[in-house]
Amino acid sequence: MSASKEKKTRQQLREEGKDKRQIAQEKIERAQKRRHRRQVVVGVIAAVLIVALFIFSSNLPYTTLSALTIGETGYTAAEYSFFYNLTYNNFVNQYGDYLQYTGLDTTKSLSSQQYTEDQTWAQYFQEAAQASMKEMTALYDDAIKNGFELSEEDKTSLDSTITSMQSGYTDAGFTSADAYLAYIYGKGCTVKLVSSLVEKYYIAQSYATEKNDSLTYTGDQLKAYYEENKDNLDQYKYIAYLVDGSVKDDSSADSADVSASPDAAASPSASPDTDAAKAAAMEIAKGIADSIVANATTEEEFKQAVLAQTLAEATESTTQGSSLNDKYADWLKDASRKAGDTTVVETDSGYYAVYFISRERADYKTANVRHILIKTVAGEDGTYTDEAKATAKQKAEDLLTSWKAGDATEDSFAELATASTEDSGSQATGGLYENIAKGQMVAEFNDWCFAEDRKIGDTGIVYGERAASSAESSDGYSGYHIIYYSGTGITNSDTLSEDELRTKDFTAWKDALLANYEIKTGLTAALVK
Repeated sequence: MSASKEKKTRQQLREEGKDKRQIAQEKIERAQKRRHRRQVVVGVIAAVLIVALFIFSSNLPYTTLSALTIGETGYTAAEYSFFYNLTYNNFVNQYGDYLQYTGLDTTKSLSSQQYTEDQTWAQYFQEAAQASMKEMTALYDDAIKNGFELSEEDKTSLDSTITSMQSGYTDAGFTSADAYLAYIYGKGCTVKLVSSLVEKYYIAQSYATEKNDSLTYTGDQLKAYYEENKDNLDQYKYIAYLVDGSVKDDSSADSADVSASPDAAASPSASPDTDAAKAAAMEIAKGIADSIVANATTEEEFKQAVLAQTLAEATESTTQGSSLNDKYADWLKDASRKAGDTTVVETDSGYYAVYFISRERADYKTANVRHILIKTVAGEDGTYTDEAKATAKQKAEDLLTSWKAGDATEDSFAELATASTEDSGSQATGGLYENIAKGQMVAEFNDWCFAEDRKIGDTGIVYGERAASSAESSDGYSGYHIIYYSGTGITNSDTLSEDELRTKDFTAWKDALLANYEIKTGLTAALVK
């Protein structure tokens, strides 16, 4: 600014009544206003950050925003989290001590572990949870649309399930059931939310059960289905022994399979990656399998040949056609197959030596019986002594003798079973088992039920023993069965045909229902992992 212009400006300011102090004051005030505006902006940003921090550290993102939309139903992250953690917990509980063999490490983040090459364990459980939610939503919507309501029995079961899920929080060290459920199933999972989801799930599953049970078929339809599918419905008795054709390393030279056979010295011990070594191992395995079947004309000769060649015991198998190994299924199902037939079948890992024993048509009458189980008392080491077995047998004989001394009717046997049996599964029904199929019970029980001369009113005592299915299971037992034969049940092939037809038709109905539902993910779905 020029000196003359500045002088003119000062003169104008003086004329307006302003002096230097006023000018300075105005400068200060303008500066203060600028600082104030900056402070307001900073304050607003800080407030937004504080609110955002509060929201994401609370349950609000889990309970207010949609994480998934399935069809027209929205689910929050808390609801999604419930199914995610339920799926995970069920998986862990199902595998128990065998969990390590699945590759899942519960001490590590699921997102850091691979389920497959292209999928983490977190993604696996997310996918499984979403599939479960999709099915529940579709079934629930259809149930409500058709006016379905839970039965009183289902309502009682639902109440019991909800009570069980929220109980025990004090023993677990929590001050409320809400906190306990949130710990198990994730943020936002409260008693109210979980109860609502469990009720929805119950309605969906009960509706599905009612739909499945409503599918019925005529006798002609069942017979026609069996004739068309008898290869898969009949039972096959056979022996199949796999001769290992894998390449042996030095550490496996003493194993008790092919490498422990008389030909062990010829088994290659080269690198498993060597094609020549693999071919040599397979050739040796084929030679052993051929030797097993070469001179085996009876079941016993076949077993002895396996023992001689491999130092291992071969056992019989009884399998329904639909569950046979694909490698030799067609051979066993061949209509020309007869007892004593043998074959050798190649696989990727060796050769099967197979011996055909028999084929049991499924169109036989099942058995209806009543029974009383008297268990053998196990010793401290868990074994059953001959003395303990004799005690149980004597008790069984005494009970049967006392029944014969009375009315000796089925009704009186049922009363005795209710009072005396140690089989909790049949006590409430007077020891009744209906429509027993061949092979369903332990061998001695089965053979008694299906004896050719069996007739209504026959009684007998047979010994039965079954190992527990797992170390934690209590389903193993030793004891004596007092059996009363009530007569024949329905034709087994009708049961099998009906089950397969119903499964097929129900699956088709459900798949058509699910086809109308699409899963869309929202922003908060990422919170579930």
